[in-house]
Amino acid sequence: MQWGKTPLAWPRRLPAVRFPLWQLLNPNSQFPVMVPLRRRHGWIWLVAGTEDGIWAARQLLTLAVAVRVQVVSPRACRAYGQLAANPAFRCQAMALDPEDIHQVLTGPAPPALVVDATHPFALRITRTLHAACGVSAVPYLRLRRPQRKPGPATVVDRLEAVQGLGQRSLLAAIGSRSLARLVVWHGPQHTAARILPTAMALQQALAAGLPPGRIAPLQPISTSHGQTHLPPNPDTSLEAALCRHWAIDVVLARQSGGTPERHWQRVCAAMGVSLWLLRRPEEPESMTCCTRETLLQRAQECLQNPRP
Repeated sequence: MQWGKTPLAWPRRLPAVRFPLWQLLNPNSQFPVMVPLRRRHGWIWLVAGTEDGIWAARQLLTLAVAVRVQVVSPRACRAYGQLAANPAFRCQAMALDPEDIHQVLTGPAPPALVVDATHPFALRITRTLHAACGVSAVPYLRLRRPQRKPGPATVVDRLEAVQGLGQRSLLAAIGSRSLARLVVWHGPQHTAARILPTAMALQQALAAGLPPGRIAPLQPISTSHGQTHLPPNPDTSLEAALCRHWAIDVVLARQSGGTPERHWQRVCAAMGVSLWLLRRPEEPESMTCCTRETLLQRAQECLQNPRP
């Protein structure tokens, strides 16, 4: 997940009005209003992407508290579209820097709980949220993805491992920010990339030296109602078509524990392609964590026993 600056965006059914980040939304109204101090209720700040975030938002809304989701882009906010009909739900699209987080946590109406459902490789925002919650005494809960067994995949600790591939054809599916280093180490003629369909990602891929014909802007996997559905036949997926088109020998993906990793495992097994997984970074041990199975229980505990 990339945390670059983007404008604040509200769901389409709301008027195009900009409000301070700390402003609490009245869950009983269609429009954002200030809630008087004596009438404030707890609300949950869910900082997330789309795969885990949509699922988590649906679950947290069952607790009968307002849920505000923070995502990076308007595209991500639109993925939560069907939840917008719930008056207790709001989605904001804006990348966060430390000052933004401080403003939310120390404003006149801070959240009763912060749930961090960001990508496992978005370690910078996770550390920032965790530290800020500790300083402001707002309960913090990290929704942690399970770590899948790599199976026949090779888990590598560093990107430099690609230097040992020789002349083998590599498809990189690890985002666009690391492509420049990969191209230097492995060469543009032996490297291809599957990137997100955004202008920034395309600019980074081209700046890395990749020819346009070796770049595939492609949304990894679509999410609907918080559930991600894999193609029934991985051999007919778009990712498999890319492997055939570029005669790929090795796919480099991330050990994210999410659906893209699972999908690449299926595609590579079907295509007879080697899968290399970039090892998931370790998170601070001091964080309070939960899984999908324990999210509601841990959230209820935090809401019922707030910090002083």
